[in-house]
Amino acid sequence: MKSKVITVSAISASLVAICLAVGIYVNFVDVFALILSSTFVILPLYVKSYKGCIMSYLAGGILGLIFGWFNFISSFVFPAYFAFFGLFPIVNCFFKEKKIKTYILHIVGILWCVAVFYGIYFYYTFVMGLEFADLPSYLAWISDYILYAVGVIGLVFYFIYDRFITVIRILIDRYLGKIIK
Repeated sequence: MKSKVITVSAISASLVAICLAVGIYVNFVDVFALILSSTFVILPLYVKSYKGCIMSYLAGGILGLIFGWFNFISSFVFPAYFAFFGLFPIVNCFFKEKKIKTYILHIVGILWCVAVFYGIYFYYTFVMGLEFADLPSYLAWISDYILYAVGVIGLVFYFIYDRFITVIRILIDRYLGKIIK
């Protein structure tokens, strides 16, 4: 590997680890930390290195686990990062570069995203003990339609997140081009 790839990958991994650790310790920013870590995981694509992306994905995730004291139980940050948020931007950029048909990308991405959203829902209900019986009476209807709502939210989130990753990739290339010579 070239020194630029190693440097950018190391910086990327450290930023990913910091974001994941913050997501573990500050519960109300866990989703924001996941999205921010997924933007940092594609930094090595500036130097056209998918190996660097995989290295920063794994190293950042493992360092985040260490900084978070292997805290799997109280937060969904690590399962969601390793299942979707860390890997999807890399796979998405790789398949877009290989000119895979857009509708195939979207079908696979939607299924993957919705499956992760259902996994997060079941994680919160079964592991974390979230119950909808505690909701006020005017919100009691949510418990009847929650499985449908999770699927729809996952579908909508996929399209927003896919566009977000595309825009972030363009911004990374533009601004790192000004910094790295």
